[in-house]
Amino acid sequence: MQRSCRSTIGACLASLARRSAWLVWLVWLAATGFALPGAAQTLPSAESATVNDFSRVLDAAAEADLAQRLDALKEETGVQMIVVTMPRLELYGGRGMRLDDYATALFNAWGIGDKDRDDGILMLVLTEAREVRIALGAGYDPIYDARAAKVLSTAVLPEFREGRLAEGIAAGITSARARLVLPFVEGRPVDLDEGFEAPASSQGSWLPYAVAGVFAWVVFMIRRASRRRRTCPRCSTVGLKRSYEVIEKPTLSATGTGMEHLTCTSCGFIDRKSYVIGMLSSNDNPHHGVSGAGTSGSGGDGGSSSGGGASDRW
Repeated sequence: MQRSCRSTIGACLASLARRSAWLVWLVWLAATGFALPGAAQTLPSAESATVNDFSRVLDAAAEADLAQRLDALKEETGVQMIVVTMPRLELYGGRGMRLDDYATALFNAWGIGDKDRDDGILMLVLTEAREVRIALGAGYDPIYDARAAKVLSTAVLPEFREGRLAEGIAAGITSARARLVLPFVEGRPVDLDEGFEAPASSQGSWLPYAVAGVFAWVVFMIRRASRRRRTCPRCSTVGLKRSYEVIEKPTLSATGTGMEHLTCTSCGFIDRKSYVIGMLSSNDNPHHGVSGAGTSGSGGDGGSSSGGGASDRW
């Protein structure tokens, strides 16, 4: 009887020891920052509503220049574009994630762009992984994914491959403004190559471009037909033009106001709608310290992305 009791007590103690070992191991994982598969990861807070140089690869002059370009873009078009540099995703809550999925998660966590128009743009540059993505708001048609890829290949990557990151980002902002933002806010139809320089022709090389162009155009036309934002409410003509005007700039203590202009060239319909521009962040200072383990913070006005955009390597 005593031997049986000792055996039972010994088994209980052994089971308790095993459970304690598992508990100690889990506590050690949490303390040392190792994530279990499927565990939630924290995205970084936004340092600025324009440039977030987590990699610290931009000097003060370059960062100021890029911020000025992005401020001018938003003031002139109403569209917010944010630039982010990181060494690698895993340093900022992206362990095990693909670049496109991470960019979408960061875009939505920060609420880039207007929440009603979903017109924001994120350029995410991984300086050590040598990857870059342009993520687009949910308001952009699929044709803009292909156009974002061309912005990367024609404007951004040539500079990156020469080691000129600041110049590549600046070229990307300029190209995105002309080939993504302006067609979008003006409501004008675009195809894959509109606004881009034609590639050098060679015998037999035109067919892939023609097939890709036709496919992109068909997808665009299908989506365009169902988009209320481009259909005149009076005559139902597709081609309603939209433009945005900043009426009152936001400050650190007050929101600003803007005006959305709607014009139909077919019937003469004109409409104007005001919208609110979010207050400036008090963190809009270059290199305002923030840790990659910080709580996600908003750098935008409530916009969202459904995963559109393009990625590439250099």
